Amino acid sequence: MTTKIAFFGTSDRSVPILESLKTNFDLVLCVTKEDVLIGRHQTPKEVGVKRWAKENGVKFVTINESLNKEREILIEQIKTSEAIVGVVADFGFIIPQEILAIFPKGIINIHFSLLPKYRGASPVQFAILNGDAQTGITYQLMEKTLDTGSTIHQITYPLNGTENSGELYKTLFNLSAEHLPQVINNYLEGKIKPKAQNGSQASYTYSPTHPKNTYIYKEDAKINWNNGIQSIDATIRAYNPWPIAWTTLGEMQNAKNKMTCFTQLKNPKYASKVVKIYEAKIVDNKLAVEKIQLAGGKILSWKQFTNGYLILH
Repeated sequence: MTTKIAFFGTSDRSVPILESLKTNFDLVLCVTKEDVLIGRHQTPKEVGVKRWAKENGVKFVTINESLNKEREILIEQIKTSEAIVGVVADFGFIIPQEILAIFPKGIINIHFSLLPKYRGASPVQFAILNGDAQTGITYQLMEKTLDTGSTIHQITYPLNGTENSGELYKTLFNLSAEHLPQVINNYLEGKIKPKAQNGSQASYTYSPTHPKNTYIYKEDAKINWNNGIQSIDATIRAYNPWPIAWTTLGEMQNAKNKMTCFTQLKNPKYASKVVKIYEAKIVDNKLAVEKIQLAGGKILSWKQFTNGYLILH
């Protein structure tokens, strides 16, 4: 009989995992977030997992973080589904103990670091920010505390120092989906013995601007031009596709010795303008900006930007 599994997740980044579960197991339930409200008119938009579940005929239930209204409904749905194990990826909510306890074989969390390193919500960004030579995937059994559960399998993945967070997330989601069926089967068949983490070696992805949280904030992405070129480049890559590294034109002009071709602003009033840097690369130990955007404007190539805002020598 095919193993019954419930999935907890939110964004469409999880689709490779959903497809893997649907192909190899009996995916009986998806638990996901409520619709998000978009724009000035607060128009509801379905999250990726809900949209996928509807398109593929998989039963789903939506919840909010407080679980005030949905708790009993969720518990009933999980029990009715008869899922023996859960899988979590890119969910964003803490799952309470009473939910964890329903599953006979627990819930497997797919975490994108080699735990206990980088516990928290932003392990991919931190691996890039810190210039790590490698990252990885940890399949771990969830506990009520953040990313502390025993590990059942780990995969190491090398970093080349040019990838951004969006690219790395895509790679790790695909890789984790590829290995997931074997990990689940080996765990359920008792071929894997869960291994406790060494808490003394743990690190967390605490936000530098909101140090009690492990999420990414817009303020985190402000470029510090006092840092070295490698660090600045890592900041740009780590915060792409969100929230995008930012600075002001005045700060860029003050740090023009760190860039390949920043001359002088055409108008001193431009100095206060906020810009986002989408792409850059290191050339001769200097930063070569490739794509830049002024607040409220279009994304420009560096040539387009210099023609509009810099004095050309």
